[in-house]
Order: sequence, then C-alpha cells, then structure tokens
Amino acid sequence: MKKVAVIWFFLVASFFLRGQDIHFSQISHSSFFLNPSLISFQPNDYHATLHSRSQWQSVTKPFKTTVLSFERKDFFPSHSFGIQFLNDFSGDSKFKTTGLNIVYSKFFRIVENNSLSFAFSGGFFERSVSYEDLIFNDIEQRPNINFWFSDITLGITNEHKINKKTIMKNSIALFHVNKPKQSLTGNNELHLTPKTNVYCSILYLMNQEINFSPKFLYSTQDKTKEIVFLFDAAYKIKNKYLSVLKIGTGYRIQDAIIFSFGSQIGNFNFTASYDFNTSSFTPATNYKGGTEFVISYAWNIKQKRKTIKKEECPKYL
Repeated sequence: MKKVAVIWFFLVASFFLRGQDIHFSQISHSSFFLNPSLISFQPNDYHATLHSRSQWQSVTKPFKTTVLSFERKDFFPSHSFGIQFLNDFSGDSKFKTTGLNIVYSKFFRIVENNSLSFAFSGGFFERSVSYEDLIFNDIEQRPNINFWFSDITLGITNEHKINKKTIMKNSIALFHVNKPKQSLTGNNELHLTPKTNVYCSILYLMNQEINFSPKFLYSTQDKTKEIVFLFDAAYKIKNKYLSVLKIGTGYRIQDAIIFSFGSQIGNFNFTASYDFNTSSFTPATNYKGGTEFVISYAWNIKQKRKTIKKEECPKYL
C-alpha cells in the first residue's frame, strides 16, 4: 500500500512539475497559445499551419507537441474564426493531451490607425497516463488513466499603426478561465490554474526589402513565470517567387537561448528553431534543448471581377 501511495505521489508531482502550459519558442506562429484575438490581424484571408516541437530527447523519451490549425479571417466582415487540433506526448508514462479548440474573434476599428480585437476560445481535450512502459521493483497491475475536460480562453489585442513604417501590437489573454479539473487520482479539488499572457510586438519596415520585429512575452501561471525576448529580421529577395529569408534570436529567461531561420516562397512559409538549454537542468541536458519547426500556407480570396455587358443603344428613326 505504501508503495502504491509513492507511485501516485510521483504521478501527481510530475503533473505539477509539468504544470506550466505547453509553450513554443516560435510564439508568433502559435496564436492559439499566445492570444486567440491575434487571428483578426493576420495578413491573409486563410492561414493553415503545422507546428511541431520536440524537447528533452537527450535526457529521456522526447516531449513532442504537434499542432495543426486553420484560420479564416473575415469570414463575415470583421468576424474571424479558427480551429486547432492538438497532440502533446510526454515521457515514459505517455502523459498525453489531445483535443480540439475553436476560436471566434471580433474586429473593431477605433480610428483610422488604431484597432481592437476580442476573442473567445473553447476546447474539449482528453488527458491520459499509461503504466505500460514504467518499471517498478514489484509487479504492479495498475489501470491506465484518462479524463476529459473543457477549456475556455479570452483575449484582446490592440494594433496601432504608429506611422507608415511602424506597427505595434499589444495583447493580453486569460487561459483556463473555467479552471477545469485536472486530477489523475479523482481529487476534485485539483484544477488547472488560470494563466495570463501579456504580449507585445513591433514591426518596423526599414525599407522595401528589410524589416525587423522585436517581440516580448510575459506569461504567469500560479507560481510559474515565463519571460521571452525575441528579435526577428526578414529580407525580401526580388525574384518571380517573392522569396523572403528570415533569421531570429531570442532568450527565455533562466531557460534557453533560441536561434531560428526560415524562408518564404510564394504562399509557403517554413521556419525552424533550436533551443539551447541554459537552466539548472544543463548537467543532464548538456545544453541541448528543443527542436521546433513550422510549415504554413497562407492565401487570399480571389475576387471575381465584374464584367459589364455592353449593350448597343437602339437606333431611332
């Protein structure tokens, strides 16, 4: 009985050690996790994204997160929506989260150069733990655990066009508003703690070929805090494909140094990044962190041109 209690303790403890929400280094590509109201400000009408991250492969079975999302801006004037599929898999216990998330966002024009967007996100997810690959001193017959929960997020974003070359976005989002139950042991007192994201980005168009974009994210959940600084640069190559080369660097305080590179060819975008671990976990990781890549495709609606049928004026005698 004592041994079973110890096992349960470590399962619950492992959940809280991992209790900080799923996070990405390429934060600007993951509006569902950053702030759902950002959907209203995407530059294209349609945007499909595959986002994948693998972490801690040098220590144990890697933690893998895969997200597939689709966003539609202005499906009605100033009304946007998005849908996301999430699959997150962690370690030997196969701690897994899967589910769907749907976002609705409403756009408001305040003045000519200043806009607001409000968003509501609702999802339904399953979490599970498996004992099949876990090793104990004595043979343990334990049933696998799974449960379902709903999740609600609220977000707001302000976009301010400072001048012709500079655009600033400021946003705040509140995740897990409904505090869904998260117990692996049937304890109804355990809930997923609400999380707050504060995000700021600036896009500066140096000229027709070069732009810079510093970004800042402050995220807090219970006693856990995450602060990320990023700086991205893009160079537009003048050719028939309108290619763009991108490079970036960043720092997640007390956790990782981030480097990224990517390119855009036509409507396709590809970005890859790597985190070099700088936390107290470095003796185990040897500074190795996470690999992340994003593949996206964005396009606009082709407006049909109205053709005016020419009619000859009747001749009157």
